[in-house]
Amino acid sequence: MSKAAHLQGSDPTSVSTASIYAIVFGCGAIAMMLELVGSRLLAPYFGNSLFVWTSLIGVMLGFMSLGYFLGGRLADRHLSTGVLFWILAGAAVSVALVAFTEGSLLPKLAVGRYLRLLAVVSAALLFAVPSTLLGMVSPYCIRLRMHSIEDSGSTVGSLYALSTLGSIVGTFAAGFWLIAMLGTHDLVLALAVALGGLSLLVLRAGFEWRRITALGVLALLAVMGYSGVAQGAETIDTNYDRYFIREGRDTDGAPLIGLSRDNVGAESASYVLTGAAYRFDYYNYYDMAADLAGPVQRALLIGGGTFSYPRLFAAANPDAEMDAVEIDPALYDIAKQRFGYTDNRAISIFLEDGRTFLNHAQGPYDAVFMDAFKSEATVPYQLTTRESWAMCADVLDDDGVLVMNVIASPTDSRAPFFHALYATIEDVFPQVAAFRVQGEDGDGPHNTMIVALKNPDGDIMEAVQKTAPQYAANLLAGYKPPAGTRILTDDFAPVDQYLLGF
Repeated sequence: MSKAAHLQGSDPTSVSTASIYAIVFGCGAIAMMLELVGSRLLAPYFGNSLFVWTSLIGVMLGFMSLGYFLGGRLADRHLSTGVLFWILAGAAVSVALVAFTEGSLLPKLAVGRYLRLLAVVSAALLFAVPSTLLGMVSPYCIRLRMHSIEDSGSTVGSLYALSTLGSIVGTFAAGFWLIAMLGTHDLVLALAVALGGLSLLVLRAGFEWRRITALGVLALLAVMGYSGVAQGAETIDTNYDRYFIREGRDTDGAPLIGLSRDNVGAESASYVLTGAAYRFDYYNYYDMAADLAGPVQRALLIGGGTFSYPRLFAAANPDAEMDAVEIDPALYDIAKQRFGYTDNRAISIFLEDGRTFLNHAQGPYDAVFMDAFKSEATVPYQLTTRESWAMCADVLDDDGVLVMNVIASPTDSRAPFFHALYATIEDVFPQVAAFRVQGEDGDGPHNTMIVALKNPDGDIMEAVQKTAPQYAANLLAGYKPPAGTRILTDDFAPVDQYLLGF
């Protein structure tokens, strides 16, 4: 009797039901949170497009499937709580390493023409090992809990249901709260610590230096990460996006602070010493469009950022009003706290998606400015379609003008997008023209402004020559979209594919 009791107490597969349930539930939640965090890690370098999500989901599902296979085979050959500990501890360390490698790895990979392939490679390098190890957990736990053939179906069904429930909870927790509360970097480390905690549930009594060493390594990585050792540029995570805040200088040497969603440029900037808005070159074309519309009494800007241009517009047009639409509510607070924005009676701010604003917008406006980007590589497709341009035309005055900032041109790699966008605007507005902001030097995408008049009797070139002749030389004279260019609609808008040159 005593011998039997001794053998039962040392059973290497002995682990409580509650511990198994907690591990399966927790790993299901962590896997989904890691996927959502992964999109934030990749977005600054590869955009937030359908391709990025496809790469991330495909890679993680593929390696989790490999984990299911390996976990099942391993459970049949080496079933013990010690092996489960190493699976969980390995997953914890591999997740922690993501926080230390993404800042140095991704900028090096996000170069060249093959961004779609490189997005897949990046996702694999960051998440292959964590996904595989997380995938191994469920089949291994199922084997630990399976006592007989008679209850195998119930065991498998219950644990997979619990894992799926964990995935649901993890999805909502990360998407609604944790990413915005902790930030991407710290949430990755928190997930690593959580996995380390789950591994403790299967530790047996007694001192085992290998396990203590593994947990010590994890603790060291977490402490280093939280202390900022692994962090690079300052980042801010909101419920909507991840932003970089960087410092720089203008051509005169004055210090600037800039906000961006990628590692290329800035979408808003202010002077550090005064808080005044910095004037990007393309703002001049917004001013030009306002001049074309005559004395502007009311204007609309979709894509507010930290509201740099609204401030410049209000200063240049003291008798005018502007409605500025920004999808991310957090940017309003960031603009006030970090970028010198102060409320202005002439500027009305609407914190919602530009398309939903257009759905209920009340005109008329003398000018509509479109400046909405998720990043340099990603444009919200719902703001590029014929339906959205028709709404812009509806809210414009009869003599109103539309101008859109486009990081693309007919001569760079994003020409397919530019052709389709121009053809779509031309399908709604009777007078359309495009102006280059920078020269044609360099291989990267070029900044172009598309200007459209609602009045069919208007003449853009004549108006430019009269009101702003300094920009006339930048007209893309004679440009027409290629024959057969298909316009963008709510039903057909492959914007991400066009931006990547497909």
